[in-house]
Amino acid sequence: MRSLIVASVLAVSAVPTAGSAQSSGAVPQPSTSPAQQDPKQLEAEIAKELGASPSASAAPQQAAPPAGAAAPATGGSPYARLLLLPDVSAIGSASLAYDGYDVEKRSPRGGPYSPAEKPAFAFEELELGLQAVVDPYVRADVFLSFTEAGAGVEEAYVTTLALPAGLQVRAGRIYSPFGRLNLQHPHAWEFVDAPLARERLLGEESLGGPGVEVAWLAPVPWFSELRLAGQNTTLVEDAPSELTGVARLLNYVPLGETATLGVGLSAARRGEGTAGAFRDLGGADAYLRIRPTSGRAYLAVQGEVYARRFRGAAADANGGGTDTGWWTQAFWRQSTWWGYGVRYERAPSAGEAPAGTEQRASGLVTWFPSEFQRLRLQVGWDRLPGGGGGLEALLHVEFGIGAHGAHPF
Repeated sequence: MRSLIVASVLAVSAVPTAGSAQSSGAVPQPSTSPAQQDPKQLEAEIAKELGASPSASAAPQQAAPPAGAAAPATGGSPYARLLLLPDVSAIGSASLAYDGYDVEKRSPRGGPYSPAEKPAFAFEELELGLQAVVDPYVRADVFLSFTEAGAGVEEAYVTTLALPAGLQVRAGRIYSPFGRLNLQHPHAWEFVDAPLARERLLGEESLGGPGVEVAWLAPVPWFSELRLAGQNTTLVEDAPSELTGVARLLNYVPLGETATLGVGLSAARRGEGTAGAFRDLGGADAYLRIRPTSGRAYLAVQGEVYARRFRGAAADANGGGTDTGWWTQAFWRQSTWWGYGVRYERAPSAGEAPAGTEQRASGLVTWFPSEFQRLRLQVGWDRLPGGGGGLEALLHVEFGIGAHGAHPF
């Protein structure tokens, strides 16, 4: 984008202005190319096009550096420094929530909710993104999260750009390559909140932390990728972090010209603080996307299943056995402006709810005023073990500004 701006400025400087010989009917005179123009004049014209004051471009030239001294990295030009700035973006979200029962005690979760039968407004998050290529070898992505509870680093990592044999390495603070939804930021979700099973079996917000990931793209006709990660993860805020190993195998297969099917398998083992105590995680996910070659409409169907089992001393502390949960959803973007979705999920109960399986069914209507904002209404019914539960409703607004790179598909 920045290169396009400068190129446009150079082109504008070479075009005759209104009222010139062409508009007056006189024979046009050949214009001077940027290469033939005086450098000071060209710099002044660029400054004018970018909105700088004439006085700034007319500043006296600095003295030449002493013989043998290294030239400035940007050549002394403020426009070269401008081109070195990273892409900056901000994505904000807020909601109005209503719950017909006490969610905080009977179905605790990280997503937006209100006190029992009391509508409540909430500012959810402002995500600030800084993204740029560092050099020919790596690029950097930094995502900072600002909420009413405070600020923190969501992700911050470098990614290699030129390793051989289909290899790529990420290092820094990263989301674990476990499942499909765990790798995405909330603004990439089609529904407002995360499925209950993902929060209760993987992590309160997401499974992730500081570490390194190695990805290998297999040399086969379809997309087949193996990702291995080692990192320290924290499942609950302010809890100690533990060493975690993660593996994920993902395959995407085209089904004709308009459909793609993705299938993934994930596994992880996390330490539980004492020798011989572990938490084993397993998961499978599927994603089907159907999009005609023309128009904006598409249908996306996806789902995930999770399993968790404690080993060693951790099994004694958590009762042993295997906990499972899953969710499935479909989202249909009918046109440029409207989209509709349905979701069904099952997860282990939590909080003061009776032990068992919690079920939730939700419907979604999304309005896209543009590609940079969306307004969503999500309504669901939550059924707790034993027959309790109630109505849930979320009215959610989201906007984005700046250049924000795509997250994993």
